[in-house]
Amino acid sequence: MQDFDAVVVGGGPAGAVAARIAAETGARVLLLEVRATIEEPTACAGLVSPRTLSILGASAACVVRRPRDVALHTPDGTTLAVSTTTERALVIDRSILENELLERARAAGVDVRIGAEATAWVDGVVRFVGPAGADSARGGVLVGADGPESRVATWAGLGRVASLRAAQVEAEAKGREPEDDVVRVFVGRTVAPGFFAWSVPAQPGRLRIGLAVRDDADPTSCLHELLARHFPRHRVIVQVKGRIPLPSSEPTTARDVLLVGDAAGHVKPLSGGGLYFGGLCARLAGRAAARAADPGARASELARYERLCRSLLGPETRFGAAARAVRDALEDADWKDVLKILDHRELLAVAAEKADLDHLRNMVPHLVAHPRTWRSLVALWSFVAARSPSGTAGSGIAGPNDAPL
Repeated sequence: MQDFDAVVVGGGPAGAVAARIAAETGARVLLLEVRATIEEPTACAGLVSPRTLSILGASAACVVRRPRDVALHTPDGTTLAVSTTTERALVIDRSILENELLERARAAGVDVRIGAEATAWVDGVVRFVGPAGADSARGGVLVGADGPESRVATWAGLGRVASLRAAQVEAEAKGREPEDDVVRVFVGRTVAPGFFAWSVPAQPGRLRIGLAVRDDADPTSCLHELLARHFPRHRVIVQVKGRIPLPSSEPTTARDVLLVGDAAGHVKPLSGGGLYFGGLCARLAGRAAARAADPGARASELARYERLCRSLLGPETRFGAAARAVRDALEDADWKDVLKILDHRELLAVAAEKADLDHLRNMVPHLVAHPRTWRSLVALWSFVAARSPSGTAGSGIAGPNDAPL
């Protein structure tokens, strides 16, 4: 039986980064990834900020689009479009990104096992089944990077994060449809109960179209309705299902276990995107796992890891929770009025210039400081306050003195 300082379960971006950082910190690391191939499609739109690649330690090889236009669609057909003059978003090929991150982990000395399913963690020993059959390895710390339905969380007695049901297709235009370079967001309870739908430009001629819904709704039927209404001239190439995690306040560490990425709810509260927040916390997880290999330092290192992650994500999570409560309080008929209020030239100009995919709360002080946006802001505030649960309309919003993460 081989001995390792840390065993990472899950070879997605968070797991690969955590494993690499642990190895670079001096740990002997084993990474187990259950998928037999990293080419399998996922229910990931692949829309990230440019800074995300540097956080993950990836190159631009995975970038397939650099969109600068966004459109918000309401259930009644009203649309609000915003364009940026600077690059604020990238669309990536997830499989290229993951393969690169795993190669970087290997180069750092991580023992990467593809097609290896972890089956148990007992007394510091991980059991797994790989292409060669059943095996086991001893590890000082177990890192759970195995998604919102984390087995590692269950083994450690930690709660699983809440999540939404998601479905996504990759579709190509039929005939000579013009190229769609716009990131589109579709809102409304009848469109995607409990969340929203999206369309993201991918490889030439293709779109990633998907949505997420709460557990009591059917994402497949909602997606079919979305496709029929907005994309009748697109042919589905592949369809995938999955789960989108929600931010969690539950503990993410146990005696010799820590969770990271989707397994820990390290995601953006409005979109569920986990690559940026997951990458930030994965770097912390890698260092914590390496240092916690020393039994004498284990408890303090795991506690420090959890404290640092909460400090990093807390402000944006609180802002996102407040914004999500407002969004969920709106009826379908309300969205037309919301877009009418937002359709203000100065407000849209400031939003386009200051928008940040990763830190939406930091745009608020810029809007407040602009003298010509007041009328729209006051109107929007009054409108949503009348429809929001008590106390949520203004909570979590950053002030001018709030520092970005």
